[in-house]
Parts: sequence; structure tokens; C-alpha cells
Amino acid sequence: MILRLLLAALLLPAAAGAQELIPFNSGKKWGYAAPGGKLRLPARYDAAEPFSEGLALVRQGASYGFIDKTGKTVIPVKYQSAGSFSEGCAPVKTRGLWGCVNRENKPQVPFEYELLLPFKEGAAPARKDGRWGLLLKDSREFRGGIYEEIYPPSEGLARVRVNGKYGYIDLSGREALPPVYAEAFPFAGGFATARLGEKYGFISRATLAFKEKPYVGIGPYTGKLAHAQSLAAEGRCGYIDAEGREAIAFNFAMCASFEEGLAPVMRDFKSGWGYADPTGRVVIYFKYDQVTGFRGGLAKVTLKNRTFYIDAKGFEYKK
Repeated sequence: MILRLLLAALLLPAAAGAQELIPFNSGKKWGYAAPGGKLRLPARYDAAEPFSEGLALVRQGASYGFIDKTGKTVIPVKYQSAGSFSEGCAPVKTRGLWGCVNRENKPQVPFEYELLLPFKEGAAPARKDGRWGLLLKDSREFRGGIYEEIYPPSEGLARVRVNGKYGYIDLSGREALPPVYAEAFPFAGGFATARLGEKYGFISRATLAFKEKPYVGIGPYTGKLAHAQSLAAEGRCGYIDAEGREAIAFNFAMCASFEEGLAPVMRDFKSGWGYADPTGRVVIYFKYDQVTGFRGGLAKVTLKNRTFYIDAKGFEYKK
């Protein structure tokens, strides 16, 4: 499960403003449409991702490459796998190994890694010889290489897993918090959610101290809120702030983190997923089988075995 989450991070473009062109599912192929749904680039790809730093990752058959907003192929569709551009570099895989290329398709990181994720805050999680470490963008130095898992840094700290427990390291590779947590999430807005034994709570970025909160299943802290389950509300899901105060009532069967002002929520297990705003108002109604958070004004959803993108108004980019 965790490896799948790491792989999913490859395809997440950096959060940005509204997309000028949006991946459009025509039924069998993917193209790109303008906001509102008018097709601008023909539907000829087997998969298409949102634009990031002016380029979009596309797949034809089993090969990956990048196009610009005119539809011109900028990086040849020849790689075994690839991730979206971030900080001027895109991770790509060839001959079984990962490296990173710039917009001119020139290698910026040598092809010597078993897996490489996009750069964030000047560092990228990478796996070499079966162990994870951090690859620094400026020096190309690979630090660590001793972890079972490592996640992209957030607010200067990256989560790592050692012997099944989670801790945090800084970008120099120094241990900032020892691996003692049963669960841990990225820092955002000065706090990170974690579980210490059976106790859920928040870690302060300023003090690195853990403070327990009277909830279970607390998820990542984003948009100054974290989803949680309340035992008093028979396991229903709602949202709390960093002080542990209820911010959105526990009225949902399931809920997930806020991204760009919207959070996936499920009213009951029969209705499907929708999206709520920070007041708890459902703004995109319940119906989707699978959902993601919003990035760059878009969320990827699945309905009746069909995957496509929606915008923050709920417009569906599909035929």
C-alpha cells in the first residue's frame, strides 16, 4: 500500500493555479480540453496527466514522454515510465533504471536509481541497492540509503521508516525525530499528524513535541484541518484543527484531507464520494467510486470503471 502511494506521487504535478489545458477522456483515448470542455488537443494518447511547469506527461502504448501546450512532443515518447516535472526536472526510467531529465531531455541525474520521485524543496526520495535515501538537487549527492521508505520533504523534514516505525530527517540527512511513530504524515502549516502507540495527535514543527488529541484515525493536517474519527460519534468522520477542536461536524462515513480548499467526503457507504468545503458544505455531490485530492484545480475520479478529471466546480472532462 505504501509503495503504491510513493508511486502515485510520481504523477502528481505541483500545486498551481487553474490549468489552461485539462486531460480529457474521450472514451478510449486521452486528449486535452480548455476549461469548460472544448477539445484543444486531439484524443490520441493512452494516458495523459495534467500540465506541470508547462509540460504534460503522456503515454502511447507502453512508452512515456512529454508534450507542450501546442501538442508538440518535446521529450520523445520512449521511456519505460516517468513522473511529472517538478523544480525543472522530471524523473524518467530507461533500461530498468531511473534518472532525471530537463526540458531539453538532457540528463540532470544519472540513470542509476531503482526508483526516483519528483524533487520537492530541493530533494527527491530515491532508492538504490534496495534502500531509500534523499537525492539533493544542487549537489546530486545521495544521502541516507538506509531507510525502508522515505517520502518527499515538507517544511524541511522528510518522513522515513525504519523497522516499521516512522521518524523524520532534515535535508542534510540528520535525524530530527527518531523513528518511534506507528503512523506519521507530512508537516503542513507547522503541524504533522502522528500516532505514538495507540495515541493520536499532532507534532509541532516549532518544538518537535507530540501532543495527544482525543480522537482516533487522525489523517494528514492540510488547510489548517485534519480529518479524524470520533468514538463519541460511533466512528463517524469529521475535521479538527491543530488544537483538537471540532471544526466540521462528524457527519461523514469517510473523509480525506483538504487540498486547495476541498476535501473528499462520503455520506454513507452506498452514496459514493463527493467534496466538501472548509465549512462542511458539500459542493460536489456524492457519486464517485474513487477520488483524489485537488491539485492545480483538478482531481482525478473514477465512476463506473471510467477514470477522468473534474474541476473545482464539478465539471467532468470526458465524452
